[in-house]
This record gives sequence, C-alpha cells and structure tokens, in this order.
Amino acid sequence: MYWNFAGAICCLIVARYLKHKVGGDKKAYQAALILTAAFLLALIVAWMEGTKTQGNKIVRNEPGQGILEKEFQIDAEGEIENYPLKLEIEERKLTKVQRQECLKRAKQELDIAILGKNVSKDQVTGSLYLPQYLQQEAVEAVYSFSDYDVFGADGTMEQEPDHPVLIEITAELSCQGETCLYQFSIQAVPRKKSAPEQLEQKLKKLISEQNQQENVDYIELPQQIDGKKIIWKEKKINRSLICVLMGAVLAVGIFFREKEEKKRSQTEREKQMMLDYPDIVSKLSLLLGAGMNISLAWEKIALTYQRKQQEGEIKQHYAYEEMLMVLYEVRDGVAELQAYENFGRRCQLSAYRKLSALIVQNVRKGAKGMQKLLEEEEQEAYEQRKARAKQTGEEASTKLLLPMGIMLAIVLAIMIIPAGLSLSF
Repeated sequence: MYWNFAGAICCLIVARYLKHKVGGDKKAYQAALILTAAFLLALIVAWMEGTKTQGNKIVRNEPGQGILEKEFQIDAEGEIENYPLKLEIEERKLTKVQRQECLKRAKQELDIAILGKNVSKDQVTGSLYLPQYLQQEAVEAVYSFSDYDVFGADGTMEQEPDHPVLIEITAELSCQGETCLYQFSIQAVPRKKSAPEQLEQKLKKLISEQNQQENVDYIELPQQIDGKKIIWKEKKINRSLICVLMGAVLAVGIFFREKEEKKRSQTEREKQMMLDYPDIVSKLSLLLGAGMNISLAWEKIALTYQRKQQEGEIKQHYAYEEMLMVLYEVRDGVAELQAYENFGRRCQLSAYRKLSALIVQNVRKGAKGMQKLLEEEEQEAYEQRKARAKQTGEEASTKLLLPMGIMLAIVLAIMIIPAGLSLSF
C-alpha cells in the first residue's frame, strides 16, 4: 500500500515539473498524470482488500453476505515455503435468540414489502411483491398461495377478480438453519375502472363470446351497447406521411452531405497545395539560378507538370493547375502581372499570396536578388512543412489518449469491482 502512495506522489511531482517547465514535453506530462491516477487507484484497491484482513485475523461477512474466499501463501519453518492455500470463511453465525429476532423482524418487513403498490392487505388491486431475501439477505423466503387463479407463483396478478377473493399466503422463512412458517391472508378486490375501461371490458366480452362460435366466417362488431351508439374506426399507419418524412430526411441529408463533401475537398486541396509549395519555390529558385527569367521558369514548371499528367505519371495537383491557369490567362491577353496576382487570390492561401506578391514586386523592380529571396522562402517553407508534420503527429497521439483512457478504466474496473463487491461495510 505504501509503495502505491509513494509512486503516486513521485508521478505527481514529475507531472507538475513538466507542466511548469519551459518547452516541456506534453506527452510526458500526460503520461505522468495517467501514472499518477493508476497509482492512486491501486492504493484504493489495496486499502479495500486490506480491510478484510487485520493482522492474523480475518473479518467475517455479515449474515446474508455469503462465504468469503481468501488466498494465502504460507510458510512453515523447515517444512514448506510459499505454499498456496485457499480458505473459505463462512459468514458470521447468529445465536438462536438472534436468529429468532431476525425472523421476527423479517415478518414485519414482509408485511410492508409484499403490498408493492397496493394500499393494504384488504384492498389488493394489483400484483404483489414477493422478496426472495429479507433483513439484508440474512433471511430467505419461499411463498405459496391457497389459490393460483388470481395470482401467479411470482405474485403477478394473472386475472383480475370480478368480486372480492380471500387468499391465504404461506411464507417459509429461514435464517441459518432456523425456519418458521408465516401465514397471513390478503383480499383481492376488483379495481375501480373508469368509464372508458368499463366500456372496453364489455366490448371485449361481446367479442369473446363471438370468438367461441363455430363455423362463423366473420366477427360482427357491436353497433350499440347500453343504449349508446358505437362508431368503429380502424387505426391505420399513415404511410404517406412516413414517405414524406423519409424524403425530407434524405433531402436534408443530401444537402449536408454535399456541404460536408465540399468542405472536405477544400481541406484536402489546401493540404495538398501546402505540401507542393516548397517544391514549387525550389524549382523556381533552381531555374532562376540556371539563367531563366521568371516567365520562362514558370512556363517550364507548368508545362512539365501538364506533360507528366497527360502521360499518367502523376495525378492532379491543384497548385500546378493554378500555374497552368496563369499561362492560359497570359495567352488570352491578360497582363502578366495581373495573372500572377490572380494566381495568389485563387489559391486562397497566405503562402501563395506571398509568392505572388514577391514575383510581382520583383518583376516590376527587376529580377535582381530574386533568387536569394526565393531561397529564403524555400527554407522557410520547408521549416513550415516540418512543423506541420510534427503537429499532425501530436494530433494523432492526442486522439489515442481517449481509447487508452478507456482501456485503463476497463482494467481498473476489473480490479476494483470484485474488491468492492466483497467489501463488508
């Protein structure tokens, strides 16, 4: 027990240190918290298991709680060592006077419990409650009825009586070998029915009489009862309304599905474009270093992508498609600088807007220093890619915390629940 407490304290100290440490590892902090919780739960389990054993004494279960099973390893000097031994400790035995007193209290408890939702023994209009155990399970009860037409063996009212019926109940009570018979009577009476229930009973009786007729192809529904006209309307399911509701649900589902698909496609597009960004900047920097101007470098990258896609070497890449769009706009008469600006707006990402602004600014002022700026942008882009990769890894590990926590809770429940059930309060 003490080492569990010491482990919890140590893990808690480590967790607090990692929390306040600058640049501390988040995963290590979470792991320390989980270990702290595990040590605390282990401490609780150890305490609960230790309450049953006090030195060389074992606390017996109270009457009604059953046999207590304990496993030990015993050593006998010079004979055996770590010998496994399983003991069955019976519940605490009551004296004869205590058993008789317990049976007396059980009768008093039964007088109240057996009524269930009924008002009294003389006005029983519903099912009875027959408890199998009384006095905190110290007394066991077995019941029998003088008449099983009204009540079943489990106390359920099988048939409502038309007139008051007196029924005798015998309860055989037993407590650690001491038994006694407790006999008492109840009176089952008809339940007071409302006007609709009385009408229902009469109609069912008339239909029941017709059901007993032989060689009759149909049942005639009564048109009048007690001088009152009866109008019959068959209850039907409005299937047309169900069809409309199903259609409405499907229509709403399609709307949300299309919206979700559009959002997912946009997310995938942005993710792919950010992955391609460092490569595009690197290719531009390399071609400018080889002596090309920005227009020729842009055209070569875009056309190379188009050729490889047409040959089936690569799949569609949104960033390169936008680069092709710049070429198409220039061929259609759009000013080159305007085409680059349109490229940044269409991409809708800060990195591409920055690249567009960088190209436009340097085309206006001249290409001097452009390669150096692209090299710096390339380095920054690769750093951002590494940061995104690290963030994605951390998100994946965070998502695993919930299933790991559930598994830990299941394991701890398997350990704690049996100990809790065997604990004597």
